[in-house]
Amino acid sequence: RQRQAMLRSFRWANRRVMLPMLRHPIAGAWVGSPLIGYFLTLTTTGRRSGLPRHTPLNYAILDGQVYVLSGFGAHADWYLNLSDDPRVTIDLPGRTIQGAAAPVVDPVEAERAAVAVVRNCGFALVFEGLNPLTVTDERLRAQLAGRPVVRISASDPIHPGRHDPGSRSWVLAHVVAPLGLIMAVRLFRRR
Repeated sequence: RQRQAMLRSFRWANRRVMLPMLRHPIAGAWVGSPLIGYFLTLTTTGRRSGLPRHTPLNYAILDGQVYVLSGFGAHADWYLNLSDDPRVTIDLPGRTIQGAAAPVVDPVEAERAAVAVVRNCGFALVFEGLNPLTVTDERLRAQLAGRPVVRISASDPIHPGRHDPGSRSWVLAHVVAPLGLIMAVRLFRRR
């Protein structure tokens, strides 16, 4: 029952908050940070409707490929859509890539990718009952065991961009800009 409520909450937040924010032409590239997490928009083809279906997901870029994790298991709609049509579009911060998605079957690759993706989830780890600042990779591996990992490959290797995990561009949007705004408001009030 609690899991169903969480799933409904995530669906509502994804549809009403995350997707509009990620699709915004300016703000979309600046959403990600170590605290909030890093997101892409995965577009699959609906297995029943044949219509495009958009899902915000955390991701990692490893060895020229993008990896995503199905946090709600093999029953997630986007994951089921991939079994019918592996062709996907991913909207990474600042760029769109066409690719092919495939479940990762090698357990070593799946563990490595799952840990990398979850390390890019930010505070969402709290929903798993984990402290993102102190959790070990071993604990993450145990927590994530059995959850599907998907590899997305494109015709050319995918390299991290300036707003992807590992970059420092988030500092401008999440630290410098708010501090500048606070200082500007204080100066305005003094005058």
